[in-house]
Amino acid sequence: MVVEEIIIYGAVQGAVYALLALGYSLVYGVGGILNLAHGSYYLLATYAFFLSWLAFGRSAFGFYIGMVMALVVATIFGMLSYLLIIRPLEEHEISILIGTFALGFFIEQLVIVMYDPRTYSLPTIFQANVTILGVAIQLHWLIIIIFSIITVVLVTLFINKSTLGKSIRAVSQDREAAMLMGINADRVLMYTIMISAFLAGVASILYTPVYLIAPYIGWPILTNAIAVVILGGMGSLPGSVIGAFILGYARIMTDYLINPVFSSLIPVLVIIVILVVRPRGLFGKKEIK
Repeated sequence: MVVEEIIIYGAVQGAVYALLALGYSLVYGVGGILNLAHGSYYLLATYAFFLSWLAFGRSAFGFYIGMVMALVVATIFGMLSYLLIIRPLEEHEISILIGTFALGFFIEQLVIVMYDPRTYSLPTIFQANVTILGVAIQLHWLIIIIFSIITVVLVTLFINKSTLGKSIRAVSQDREAAMLMGINADRVLMYTIMISAFLAGVASILYTPVYLIAPYIGWPILTNAIAVVILGGMGSLPGSVIGAFILGYARIMTDYLINPVFSSLIPVLVIIVILVVRPRGLFGKKEIK
């Protein structure tokens, strides 16, 4: 049964990481930005979800309201992070790194000051059990996989078919040429960061009911997203999805076959090894200097 459980729970981890990395990779592809505030989108979405659920008496209605609030809060904060931090510092890569890191740290401390540093949980309303590959799992785990796949497919179609999606692709391929064609590159970048934050919000509403709620969770979320993007290739959307499942299965296999204590080291090891051995990742393009 161990193999079957690794297959199922590895798919769950990979599905969540795919949502987080897809948005992160989009932002890097369009603006060449390493957004260290990405984990704070997930963090704020999580607390918006949790506090809305509490406000409505821990009811099923509050659960659904919390899902909506999580997406709204994450998306709006994504826009604000662009307007207040990223846009003013856009010409200075190091300043963006420092600024977005400071923003992520500020949000963590704000949650501690405004609410509580303790760890909480939010039980899912989808508690029925289903059997997959002979393993009985909670329905919510299956929902994570299904909705993550649907979201990734919809985002891919959006990028390839919609007008904004085509603008995003144009800016990511050649910013100056896109601007000469009349595309507002700054606005496209803002929309891309909002999409990235929205996807982090989707990851939050799917994963929070089976994970923990704490002020520090933004940092491991950020580390996992960076590890996936580096593994798959910076700016490569297919690479990010494939890298997400590779990392997801690597962590689950570590949990089951070695020791869960070492699982949190896997993303850091991935970042170090890939940067040393193959800096462009598995599917990234080799830079021409």
